[in-house]
Amino acid sequence: VNQPTMSDWDTGLFDCFSDIKVLLVSYYCGICQLAYQKAAVDEHECGIGDLIPVWCCAICCQVTIRGKIREKYGLDGSCPVDCLVSLFCGLCAISQQTRQLDMKGQKPAGCFMED
Repeated sequence: VNQPTMSDWDTGLFDCFSDIKVLLVSYYCGICQLAYQKAAVDEHECGIGDLIPVWCCAICCQVTIRGKIREKYGLDGSCPVDCLVSLFCGLCAISQQTRQLDMKGQKPAGCFMED
């Protein structure tokens, strides 16, 4: 069986300060940021159906979204690592996920990611 080659994230977890705009949006609007990420990974426009689950259980959604990003782009990691990163480095993880999606052509922060 041929296993797909796993790769590193295009941006580091602690590269939070490389894009201050993403860091600030992640800090002040983390729930909205995760909702936009959820919609970007699921490939549809962000709506209330993305916001409500994130609002109700942000940490669970963050772990799930991080896993979906890893799966979609063949990135290294695991669910236990996603849990630890989300619990202890949540802001950096949200920022990393946003930068990763942006590098792949997604706009996971809506109007905040427009040029």
